[in-house]
Amino acid sequence: MGWEFAAILGGALVVSLMLGLWQQGRYARSVNAMVRTHHGQGRLLVTGRGLGKLKGTIVMLVIEDAADEVVAASKLRGSTIFATAKDAPELTGPVATLKQRAGDKQTGKAIDMALSQLKATRARVGEKRINAPRKVASGATRKVQA
Repeated sequence: MGWEFAAILGGALVVSLMLGLWQQGRYARSVNAMVRTHHGQGRLLVTGRGLGKLKGTIVMLVIEDAADEVVAASKLRGSTIFATAKDAPELTGPVATLKQRAGDKQTGKAIDMALSQLKATRARVGEKRINAPRKVASGATRKVQA
């Protein structure tokens, strides 16, 4: 058992990498499709992930910021790379009652993460000023004590 084990291990790693990239591409395409469909002024797209022992859930929510309401929701649930994003009409409605409409533990965790992302996004968007870094005068030099 010489080079065969290393070749099999290397092949398994390459296959794992390729399948992971394929899964990430499918997720990115589903997020981009939601952005194209629901793009508009005052709308925010937030995502959240809830992990379990065997299965996980990713939620993607489009929120109308002024109305504080989920206008579109999609849920990616599964344990393999073959999980696909499906519409989740049960998650549409007021943001205040979103957690009660979760249905299961992993979806609840994903909603918690999405809501914390929503809070951070609202705080970032709420800042009206842009803080540019201060420039140092080009001729200024600093004295260093020896």
